[in-house]
Amino acid sequence: MKKLLLVAAVMLFAASSAHAVVYTYSWEDNFGTVLGTYGNVASYAVVSGPQSGQMALPTNPYTCPGAYDGVYYLHVAEAPHYSTPQVYVACITGLQPNDLVYAGFWGYDVTPGASPSWRIWGHYSTATQCPDCPGDYTGSASGPADYTEGLGWGITEHTWTYVPPNGNDGLVIEARVYSDPSTCDTCLTDFWCDMVTVDIPEYAHVLFPDLTGASATEPAHWGQIKALFR
Repeated sequence: MKKLLLVAAVMLFAASSAHAVVYTYSWEDNFGTVLGTYGNVASYAVVSGPQSGQMALPTNPYTCPGAYDGVYYLHVAEAPHYSTPQVYVACITGLQPNDLVYAGFWGYDVTPGASPSWRIWGHYSTATQCPDCPGDYTGSASGPADYTEGLGWGITEHTWTYVPPNGNDGLVIEARVYSDPSTCDTCLTDFWCDMVTVDIPEYAHVLFPDLTGASATEPAHWGQIKALFR
């Protein structure tokens, strides 16, 4: 039911935004990883097939059955546990004040109401065009209160109203990871995510981890979007 509601929400967003275009990225190029990181991100890599990992300690193992979409997806590890590590999965430039920007991604989470979990977030940067992305941090753009649900692959999503600190800042989409315990010098936790979706005005540009930018990224048709949220 939540997937169907998401399709309806994205379609309604596009209908209410003049000439909005939907772009998706799910690491199927097997080349891109992330645009940047912040915090204790010990490693990140493109993976395929079932994966094994741990929650904090080797005595707390868990597995991911495979990609949400396609074959390839992103693995991220936090070690040691501290603060709120994040990887940057999209950078949007060319926006105009008060534009609406929707973004979401799918994170693997098997701990309902607890960590490890994912949450989407955003920040502004000095990037004014995609080759400059992700740029230096110029302020938080905030995000939703909710985390991934903990029922396997789940969406975390948000719609921003673009109000840049400096008039033409880039908007960087963060994939944030949360561990339990939140602070632990000897802990390591594995995370997996897939399928980033961005809905922006047609005059704006998005750079994904494959570094090709929106000009080389085909907009998804509504039939494709519906199929993604199966």
